[in-house]
Order: sequence, then C-alpha cells, then structure tokens
Amino acid sequence: MPRSTVSIAVTEELARELPPDPQERQEVLMLGLLEWKVRKALDAYKRGEGLLAYAAQEAGISLREMITLAYAHGVTPKVEATEADYYDL
Repeated sequence: MPRSTVSIAVTEELARELPPDPQERQEVLMLGLLEWKVRKALDAYKRGEGLLAYAAQEAGISLREMITLAYAHGVTPKVEATEADYYDL
C-alpha cells in the first residue's frame, strides 16, 4: 500500500504523549480515526439520519460492533427487525 506523510501541529503535551516508534504512532492514528468515525456516525444516528446499520457502514464496522459501541457511548440502539434479519443478528 502506498504511503503518504502527514504533518500536523499539536500541543507540546500531546507530542510528549505520542509513542516514539512510527508504527505505534500510526496505530494511535488509526485507533483515533476509527473512534472519530464511530462518534460521527453515532451523532448522525442520534439526529435521525439513517438506521444504525447505515451508521455502522459509515464508520466502516459491522452492525454488531456498532451496537456494542453505541451502548458504550451512551446511545440505546433501536435495531429494526428488518435490519436484524438483513444483517443476521
């Protein structure tokens, strides 16, 4: 997979907390990006912008994972029967 270099300005405190190893920094970025996608998708779901399955798709995770994460973020998911049937829950 091709690689790109991304530079961002961060506070000194955040810079100190980042691991020195580039692979570990990439892992931190990937985990943070996933969390950001989940939060963004759950916020849209709470506003009524689509079903939970759509939120899961937008975040790039399974519906089963999204249900667990929704509870973890204080959101009580309402999975429609058609969603559960379609996604084999």
